[in-house]
Amino acid sequence: MKKLFFLFTIHPVSLAVWTLVVMAMVVTTGWAHFATLSLAFETGIFDADVTLEEDVAVILVAFGVFLEMREMLAKRAYGEEIAEKQHELNELSERYGAYLLIIGLIMEINDQCFEPLLEDTFVAAFGVASMAFFDALALIMGIAFLAKLCVPSRHVAA
Repeated sequence: MKKLFFLFTIHPVSLAVWTLVVMAMVVTTGWAHFATLSLAFETGIFDADVTLEEDVAVILVAFGVFLEMREMLAKRAYGEEIAEKQHELNELSERYGAYLLIIGLIMEINDQCFEPLLEDTFVAAFGVASMAFFDALALIMGIAFLAKLCVPSRHVAA
């Protein structure tokens, strides 16, 4: 039963579905940041209880760690002998997991730095704009991971 669970969690289709779900969350919060910016510039104020990114940053960090741990899960599912294709998928997952982990950490640091300053319109605008930038960056990384996942590179033997 454990082996089946690990096989399901590391299967490329499962990775693609989970990546789509996480990227949908990123798009939702990114859209909220742009809406916050447009409202703030129209009214000239920022609402003091606006939170920038806490939940999505934590989800990106957790998802990044999950992607980085794919090799360990693959060894539990397949045993010590893992096919070459699985090694390539492990490396791909590890690389993009690290990207998302770093982006999530920067987003969380950014959130903690700018959240106390939300009543200052200029500083808050910079904080929200930078969070929107990191949302876009995370989305680009997610799309790149999906592209590599769905269209694996082919190595030509020399």
